[in-house]
Amino acid sequence: MERIQDRKPSGLNSNALRTWGMVFLAMGVLGKSLVQNRLLRLGEVAPMELVEAMQTSGTVMIMATAALVLQAMETCAVPIFAFLLAEGAQRTSNLPKYMARVGLLALACEIPYNLALSGKFLDLGSRNPVFGCLVGLVMVWFYRRFAGKGFSQALVRVLVTLAAMLWCVMLSISYGPALLLILAVLWALREKPMLRGIAGAMAALVCSVGSMFYMASPMGFLAVHFYNGEKGPDNRLVSYLAYPVLLLAAWAVGILFF
Repeated sequence: MERIQDRKPSGLNSNALRTWGMVFLAMGVLGKSLVQNRLLRLGEVAPMELVEAMQTSGTVMIMATAALVLQAMETCAVPIFAFLLAEGAQRTSNLPKYMARVGLLALACEIPYNLALSGKFLDLGSRNPVFGCLVGLVMVWFYRRFAGKGFSQALVRVLVTLAAMLWCVMLSISYGPALLLILAVLWALREKPMLRGIAGAMAALVCSVGSMFYMASPMGFLAVHFYNGEKGPDNRLVSYLAYPVLLLAAWAVGILFF
């Protein structure tokens, strides 16, 4: 008979949850890098030309619809990574070191991100979403620094949250403001798991005010719901390399086959 202590916890560990996040990110990269940029060539054709093509070609209509669906599905990754950031910041014994690793990853992803989404080494139009994770960890550092229950500490946390979101807007960090809003809610309710999930999903839905694509984002909490609190196998190198490799792969496929 299998001993109780030998049984593996049911549900998703943090590595499995991260994998789901990467699946949703891959959908977005596929939709933007290949469908929008390579097949529909959105950066090269005028909007009216695309509308006319959609009206006269069923294939173009299908591709345009697929691009929209894939971009919406990508937003499901935002709650997942916001949750993983909150968990990681809460569990880590060295938050500055964690921030440094995420910062290095953000820098490493920038050129692959530009190549995959715009075909350029340098694109000042947007920053890759890992920078949003870095800003989020800085925000959490301030939360921990001003963790009291008094009015002044609460006010500081609110101002820090607004400032962090503003920085994401000014730096054009992809998905940054939405990530920080959800992260702020999850961190505030980290001791109340049931309420945390509901409030987080509502925060994700609020993000649809800025973009209708976020209507799909609360579905990311379906994966979070099955989180079992376990870390899983330690494959940090794979976890950190997955996103830049995905971006480079999308850029390479676009160059070779389109």
